Amino acid sequence: MSMRVLLVINATLDPRRERQIAAGAYPRKDYLELRDALGADVLDLAALERRFWTRLTRRVAGAAVAQALLGWALTPRYDAVYADRETTGFVLAALRKVLPRRGPRGRRARLTMIGHLLSPPGKQSLVRGLRLQREIDAVVVHSSLQARLAERTLGLRPAQVALIPYQADDRFWSPRAASEASAAPVANRICSAGLEYRDYQTLIDAVADLPVDLTIAAASPWSAFAFEGGGRALPANVRVASFDYAALRDLYASSLFVVAPLRDVENQAGITTILEAMSMGKAVVVSHTRGQTDVVRDRRRLSRADPARSSQPDWARRLGATDDAALGQTGLYVRPGDPDELRRAIVYLLEHPEEARRIGASGRRVVEQTMGIDPFTRRMAAIITGTTHATHATHATHATHATHATHATHATHATHATHATHAAAHDSIGEGLRRHGRQGRDAPG
Repeated sequence: MSMRVLLVINATLDPRRERQIAAGAYPRKDYLELRDALGADVLDLAALERRFWTRLTRRVAGAAVAQALLGWALTPRYDAVYADRETTGFVLAALRKVLPRRGPRGRRARLTMIGHLLSPPGKQSLVRGLRLQREIDAVVVHSSLQARLAERTLGLRPAQVALIPYQADDRFWSPRAASEASAAPVANRICSAGLEYRDYQTLIDAVADLPVDLTIAAASPWSAFAFEGGGRALPANVRVASFDYAALRDLYASSLFVVAPLRDVENQAGITTILEAMSMGKAVVVSHTRGQTDVVRDRRRLSRADPARSSQPDWARRLGATDDAALGQTGLYVRPGDPDELRRAIVYLLEHPEEARRIGASGRRVVEQTMGIDPFTRRMAAIITGTTHATHATHATHATHATHATHATHATHATHATHATHAAAHDSIGEGLRRHGRQGRDAPG
């Protein structure tokens, strides 16, 4: 009997989006890949609107609490439950402690959650105050700092913490997939993207009067973009615009390199843009924040922001990358909030375009070999089902097929299958759960 898995997802499913993914017009999403790999059911935000009590709970206590309550109510049907944000996961753990429920085999369902930002005192107080450590089987984190916080501030054992890199769909985010008009970089064009914890004022100050055209993809109908400094007018060489995924891919392709200016925060803000850019074969210039130390590899051994921050991470090698990819430079780190250092890095790559191309090619190899969505799905599926111990997840490489064979094969075939037809292959668990595509949740940064 195979495991029954419930994925509790912080987004709304949309069947049209899944058809776009199947047609190659939209990047694959991790939750859909996990659904297909595990044959899982999905509890999305729309499920909350189908019951009076969940609608009421959502309005009073928020969506995370409402989803946790509904997930807890459905626990007897599942062997494993996965929450893609720690807020929902911690509430689920609390409910399991106070009102324990057994899964279909008479055992406690395995609980796995993503831990994006574990440092807020409220989260620490909840876990330690209620002693939730025993109710949690695995917390997946995407940065080494968050892994240390999970153990030091939440009191989790190393066996409960899985350090797994985030992902990019290297099929969609590929230089070969860009339109012909954008296939080659335009001289002196660079770009940046994203909204979370960005420091665009520093970037704008850095490019002032430079012979460069900067496009910032940081506008949407749902979020207001505001600069610091009293709303100063944009320089003539800077534009802010809104892009769909295909247009953003073309923007990456037509840029010489990509900049991720970040505030000095503890989570891995900026990782989505960084991995998309690397997957597109672009060098990245990145603010060396407390949380952004694990993916980009600089040629310099010591960080100018803080000597204690890693500037030559070894993650890619431990994940099974070849030496050529694991030891190659993939970007430049700069001090957060320092426009002068950011300007020097930009000028250097503008004056050495061949170096930018070399660095970008190295980044593409890293994503292809270790940080694409397919290896991410295999690692996550193994953690959710308990096939791989959390402390071993970081070391799960392409060579460990003996451990992951079932998941790897399933995930690979599911990747190439049409999601829309697969969605109909499983029965729904009621009107609150739907197994169709959803409008994509932008990742942690």
